[in-house]
Amino acid sequence: MRQFPKFTAPGSIPPPHEPVTAAPEAAPVDADGVLEVLAAEVRERFGHSLGDLRTLTATQPDRAPGASEVLRWFDQVTEAQKFLEDAEDALVDVLATADSAPLTEDQMGLVRTVDAAVTVRDGRALVVRFLLDPDAPGKQNQAARGEALGVRRPPALTTSMPPRPATPASAPAAGVRR
Repeated sequence: MRQFPKFTAPGSIPPPHEPVTAAPEAAPVDADGVLEVLAAEVRERFGHSLGDLRTLTATQPDRAPGASEVLRWFDQVTEAQKFLEDAEDALVDVLATADSAPLTEDQMGLVRTVDAAVTVRDGRALVVRFLLDPDAPGKQNQAARGEALGVRRPPALTTSMPPRPATPASAPAAGVRR
């Protein structure tokens, strides 16, 4: 996505230019900040940067259980983010050269592509967040899996006929005269 320069209002004092310290890890950059947030959550959960975590899972996978799956899904989020940015750039280019007439079918196709790319990226990001959350529903106890997910089961149905009374239904009860 294109970045536009930030302008200060006339008469205001621009903020001082201070040197920015380098981040401990270079996370992929995206305009929405999704990748940075996920990279920070991975660092917080495992205590390692993404690069260090990749090395750790390659050499000693038992030291960080679940890290390889988190990294695999993080890579899929990164791939979806790149596709989204490319689709957004294509849409911006087409809209910049178009006149103010209603959108054509080709332009609407690009809009739908961007919308689908956002959905894919957000869905994959949700998977990463689920994998990072140890208290997520369904992770506490495998025996209570249905209960943890909020699934209620109806009572079991009987498979046999109920027992019949020993006396015939047409016999009068004791002490009753007709």
